Amino acid sequence: MKNKKIIALLAGIFVIGVSCFLILMTTILVPGMQWPTPALAEVTPGTAKILPTIPPAIPAKVSAKADNGAVKTEWKAQDQEAAKERAKEVVPFVETVIDECLLCRQQKLRDIGLSTKDIPDTYFLLDSPIIKEQEDHYGPVRFMHAKHAADAKDCAVCHHSRPTDPEALETTRCSACHQESFKTDHPERLGLKAAYHMQCMECHQDQNKGPVDCIGCHTKNTPDHKELVKLPDNPAPEQVTDECLRCHKEAGEDMLTTAHWLWKGHSPYTLHNRKSVELGKAYKTFNNY
Repeated sequence: MKNKKIIALLAGIFVIGVSCFLILMTTILVPGMQWPTPALAEVTPGTAKILPTIPPAIPAKVSAKADNGAVKTEWKAQDQEAAKERAKEVVPFVETVIDECLLCRQQKLRDIGLSTKDIPDTYFLLDSPIIKEQEDHYGPVRFMHAKHAADAKDCAVCHHSRPTDPEALETTRCSACHQESFKTDHPERLGLKAAYHMQCMECHQDQNKGPVDCIGCHTKNTPDHKELVKLPDNPAPEQVTDECLRCHKEAGEDMLTTAHWLWKGHSPYTLHNRKSVELGKAYKTFNNY
């Protein structure tokens, strides 16, 4: 009986060992082996089409010379670099669009047969110079075009108008119809920033998914303080504080109401629960400037 238990135990260890070996071979040791990614399914009334899986982009190897002459090599994602270049483009403004109701527009796009398989660029970086000329407080938005299209299943949600030019694309980009805010010759048109915000935020609210606040979609831009800060060589601590307060006056006023500045009064945490006040920004402490 004891020998049978030992044999069963050894058999179990052998099976686990073989399984681990196979996993190691298929994921690490075999060059180019990747786990398969699921295909994107597009469901239309009465049919179900499986779109071919798009292979992941291979990062590009980029070499550049540093100031000291050394060659520095870094990896960059091709999709991200391509999106950065597309974001810099400013296309001609669309003066006129076809006047059609939303239902007519939706039916037209369905009749054409547009779907996610017709999307040439699945990923966009919304970082238009049109908006950046007016303000640049936040970083670009990473917009998964194909993901949103597959979820909405309705191209007319965003591409709600078509230019009158017969040569124009049926799904013209947002920045062709929406550009500078308050165009005098087209006062009915929203600026690009407002168009993005209204389209994205209202849809997120209606669907009860997706961010609706600034930092939910953007990262906040921190300006390069090398160009902003004006200090002499080897500045005194007081000079550094004064230079910070030159731009951040409200932050300085808020600082005066914090416990860091107002650390005073009786405290049960002083030695022997003494009631005397000897330290604190309001009295004497380190760096009290």
